[in-house]
Amino acid sequence: MRVFACMATTLDGKIGPAGVDQFVAIGSRYDMENLISLRDEADGILFGASTFRAWPKVHRGNDPNKKTHHFIMSRSLDLDFEADLFQFPEIPVTIFSGSDNAEPRQTPPDHVNIVSIPDQSGQMDQILRHIATCDVNALLVEGGGHILHKFITAQILDELYLTLVPSVIGDERAPTLLGGQRLTIPPHIKILSSKLVENEVFLHLKLEYA
Repeated sequence: MRVFACMATTLDGKIGPAGVDQFVAIGSRYDMENLISLRDEADGILFGASTFRAWPKVHRGNDPNKKTHHFIMSRSLDLDFEADLFQFPEIPVTIFSGSDNAEPRQTPPDHVNIVSIPDQSGQMDQILRHIATCDVNALLVEGGGHILHKFITAQILDELYLTLVPSVIGDERAPTLLGGQRLTIPPHIKILSSKLVENEVFLHLKLEYA
């Protein structure tokens, strides 16, 4: 399975402003178009609960008829099942709960599957194996930083499409590219391609692990 991620970061390593509960784009219109085009390459899209709350809608690509499987990682299952994402039965949604005892506050729709995989050693490998059973050959990880850190730590992220936005947020509370967490064994990174579009740098990076 191809596992790739798409993120945008400011020069001080922030992926968004602090203290907001809705999506705020730090990149340009072209950056968003780049993300939408990458969605066309995936048959599975994964993101965390914070990303869901900021954008509780279907993560669509350019093809409005594509039924990409959506995966959410949520420890507490504190999700709004009345949100737009869950209103399309033809779009499969799987939620990975990081706790054995978590119970949703609302009854999820019938087409939403909840799978309990405890947040412990081997969690990401189990999640990836389950995703493979859903006939997913290319998985796009859309964030946030905590989720990206998990994928890199588990050494299962192959590629990263990273947009460098020439701005500085300057707030230590703002979310960061890796969720403010350290990497015990950082990957070796190769630049597969780079391009400058107006005032942003778009990098396609290959991650290799020891």
